[in-house]
Amino acid sequence: MKRAKRATIYVAAGLFVAAAAAKLLFPARTSETIRTVEKSFHRADYKTEETVAGVTEAADDAAMPVTVTINAAEFLGLTEPAGTEELSPAVEEAMAAFMEEQQPFVDLGVPANVSYDAPMPKFSFVQPLSARVSSEFGYRLHPIDNETKFHYGMDLAANSGDDIVCFASGTVTEVGENGTSGKFLRVEHEDGYATMYAHCSQIYVEEGQKVNAGEKIALVGATGKVTGPNLHFELTHDGVYLNPAFYMAAI
Repeated sequence: MKRAKRATIYVAAGLFVAAAAAKLLFPARTSETIRTVEKSFHRADYKTEETVAGVTEAADDAAMPVTVTINAAEFLGLTEPAGTEELSPAVEEAMAAFMEEQQPFVDLGVPANVSYDAPMPKFSFVQPLSARVSSEFGYRLHPIDNETKFHYGMDLAANSGDDIVCFASGTVTEVGENGTSGKFLRVEHEDGYATMYAHCSQIYVEEGQKVNAGEKIALVGATGKVTGPNLHFELTHDGVYLNPAFYMAAI
């Protein structure tokens, strides 16, 4: 992708977290600081310097010396490694839409084990299930608990018995069942990537088994804590949760 566009996404993500940080640093002027950050968030050009100036001004009333330097990408650990491939326009759009959807939850910040970046793997991957997305990655009102919680995966609504295929080639590291995920399995892929498939009605693989991208590994079900049959799909990289929607957009 063009670096300018990537910078725009990074700054949007940086402002999302900056607002939460400002609330902790300058409680006396939280509302004014948040408004300054949100105003910059809505600007088409995302002028980070203006946001920094607003946060610094808020700090003046806190009777504490402060030097503020914000690099949105570095703030979130989203620095682009050398040689990173450009992202497609579809992925860019998915990232921008996600940031907009998450804006109402700015006060909650970004969980420490989550990244809003989209590091693309070198290996090929496929959709685990072609179905309607019933619940996106990110903060949401939990459909059962009726509380705002972070959703670490993507839910795909489908019919019980529909085929679930493996996202990419790898090794099955866990097959199990619990009250929340129901019947589930985890697969470890190359370069630190891993996936999890939950609420299955039946699982066709065993721990230690090698699987290929697109290979049938389970069937959709309604096991565990669910409101109906669906696949809860999670994607991690080095233990950090990523938004599966960015990768589905890349296919």
